[in-house]
Parts: sequence; C-alpha cells; structure tokens
Amino acid sequence: MRNLISGTQGQLPIDAEQAAFRLQGAILAMVNPLLIVIGAMGAIFAIWLGVRLAIAQDESKRKEAKSQLIWSLIAVVIVFAVIAIVTTVFPAPDESLAGILPY
Repeated sequence: MRNLISGTQGQLPIDAEQAAFRLQGAILAMVNPLLIVIGAMGAIFAIWLGVRLAIAQDESKRKEAKSQLIWSLIAVVIVFAVIAIVTTVFPAPDESLAGILPY
C-alpha cells in the first residue's frame, strides 16, 4: 500500500519517498548556495585580515588583526564542516529522480 500525498498543483498523488526527495531537494537548493557564499566571504575576509596583519605597524593593531584572523579562520572551518555535514546527511539524489526534483 502506498502512502499518498496530494501535490501542490492539483491533485497529483505522489508517494512518501517522492515527497521526501522533493523536501531534500528544496533543502539542498537553499542551504548549499548560502553556505558557499558564506564560506567564500569568510575566506576573502581572512585574506583581508592577513593583509592587515602584515601591514600593521602598531603592536595593538597587530594583536587585534591576529585575533580577528584566528576567529575568521575558525568560522571558515566551521562553515566548511557544516557543508560536509549537509552533503553527508543530504546526499545528492539519484539521477532516476530527475523529473521529480526542482533542479
């Protein structure tokens, strides 16, 4: 016996597995680009802070830039860890479901 859920455009029935893959596709479509943008921004910020550290002449500015650089690198590592977790928990769907998923 199949579990049927009514579709969003009319009454096209889909089973629970198809609904789960649609949800998975929607989550991936929102989360992956966001994480990539955040990771790229963090990497650019870390490079900028590295340049600030390299050109800082005052010891207090050097300490501040070093502290910010360390925290930005920690943030970049966390973002890439989240990307790894998301791609592990929500792996790319099978090609056999190409007509079901929005991408």
